[in-house]
Amino acid sequence: MDAFVILFLVVVIICWSCYRRKLEKAAYGIAALDLALRIFDFISKHIGANEVATFLARFPNSLLWVADKYMDGIIYTLVAWMFVLLMAYFLFLIIRVFFKK
Repeated sequence: MDAFVILFLVVVIICWSCYRRKLEKAAYGIAALDLALRIFDFISKHIGANEVATFLARFPNSLLWVADKYMDGIIYTLVAWMFVLLMAYFLFLIIRVFFKK
């Protein structure tokens, strides 16, 4: 059920960025969501408190994990490559900001 919430958040981020007409906002939003999921995964695996680890273990590992769980074949391949391209664009944005300052 939590994976559907994650998918809903991705759709909201994409729709919001289309409304604002900024691809940068989509890249930042999706990357932030993916990073948060990876942090939750790390904490759930490395924390000693069972209650917190159990709560955080309900969340998916990453956005690609969600796509892998609900898609297969060519659709998953296309989504995975779109995700990789979006993350490459996100990396470009971060490097650009880093060198501007």
